[in-house]
Amino acid sequence: MSQIASGDSSGRFFDLTGGLGVGVQSAPSVVNYINAIAQPGISQKLDQFNAVPEFYLVPELQVSKEWSVGIEYSLLTKSYSLTDASGFSRTDISYQVQMPSVLLHYLVLGEGFRLKLGGGIGYHFVKFDQNFGSTGTGETLKSQGPGFKLDAIGNTKFDETFYGSIGFDLRWDFLGTLSRSGASAQVQRSGPPAPAMTFFDAGVKFGITFQFFQ
Repeated sequence: MSQIASGDSSGRFFDLTGGLGVGVQSAPSVVNYINAIAQPGISQKLDQFNAVPEFYLVPELQVSKEWSVGIEYSLLTKSYSLTDASGFSRTDISYQVQMPSVLLHYLVLGEGFRLKLGGGIGYHFVKFDQNFGSTGTGETLKSQGPGFKLDAIGNTKFDETFYGSIGFDLRWDFLGTLSRSGASAQVQRSGPPAPAMTFFDAGVKFGITFQFFQ
């Protein structure tokens, strides 16, 4: 995350990085479900690949000359508001995926930069809200499951405390089929079955790192 002083390989850093990312997500089951339940016109029909924003926060500790470990909390969020082909009914759908993960990185240190290569694993949670304008009803579905990522991160020093961060990552999440709970689960509904919240995401992240000590 941050840059050890040039030529000093004995230091250890602990720092905190936060920022914003944008990715391209492929979630075929979710896209097919939304298209089926919202029945949008051709111009609004969802593609298989969609842009998604992500907010993240990562505390990270260097544990040896060449390795660091961190805990990442990421929040991926997406929303749609679709009008059906008749133009009289609107469906609003949004979902948030909470993605805590444990990270392991191999460090490549250089003059004024640091490169980290690695990835992580975590157990992730999704909350999926859908509201139907024609009936005035809505409900929340949830699921959870494992997620994996590979990433590469570069850091550039601004001063002794702050650093810039840019990263690229690939994610695979397998969160299972969305399900209803409580009273909502007892109500019989027509339409397509709930989708599986399984997706692939490729993204870029931009952030700022604050170094606490070295």
